[in-house]
Amino acid sequence: MMKQFIDFFMAIRDSRFFTGLVITVIVASAIYAGASSYNIPSQYAILIDYFDYAITIFFLVEILIRMFAEVNHPIRFFKNGWNVFDFVIVAVSLIPVDGASSAFVARLLRIVRVLRIITVIPAFRHIVESLFRSLPRVAFIALLMFIVIYIWAAIGTLIFSETDPEHWRNIGIAALTLAQVATYDDWAAVMSEVSDVYPFAWVYFLSFILVTSVVLLNMVIGIIVDVMSRDARENLFDNVDSNDHVVTKENEGL
Repeated sequence: MMKQFIDFFMAIRDSRFFTGLVITVIVASAIYAGASSYNIPSQYAILIDYFDYAITIFFLVEILIRMFAEVNHPIRFFKNGWNVFDFVIVAVSLIPVDGASSAFVARLLRIVRVLRIITVIPAFRHIVESLFRSLPRVAFIALLMFIVIYIWAAIGTLIFSETDPEHWRNIGIAALTLAQVATYDDWAAVMSEVSDVYPFAWVYFLSFILVTSVVLLNMVIGIIVDVMSRDARENLFDNVDSNDHVVTKENEGL
């Protein structure tokens, strides 16, 4: 009896219709989160609130179905970080809110609830997992970028502080200016402020852009792509091994 109970919920959880329905509700939740930012007439506000209640109830039923599907292994359900993420969002959504600050938290939760689409679509989940796995290597690139910005900021403060104090009066302001330059945000205007006094200022700015925006940022992209490619190869090998295992069992049965 218990096995039939579990198989029933597993069949629902693994069905494409159920997955498609969850994605549809998440998209509807995203639309609701955007619509709630407008001034809605009072006669429609009640309908919007009922719609929010319906979405919350659906997510509660959905998380219960997934938990019942693994009722024999409840700890395994919470060992999955994505399951914990979904459970926390649903649990917090059930807490009644009242007052301005609580209303802000409720609206924030409605927005965060849209992130659940990552847990439903495997492709999104693999991308996010690859990003997290690449963080240790990306952290070293970020540290190197900080060192580069600090060095260039110190040089810029030393050379340009008297000519353009608005952008170069101290190393903190200079670092913010270089962050603007690194993102190509009107960097030519920043350079023009000092280029009349220092005709070779373009060497300073172009060398910084070359090191940060061209070299270091592309290294970050390369690391993420490398991790994603490695994960894709590992998943491919795992699928091949599992298929070979199934074929071997079938041959042994014959």
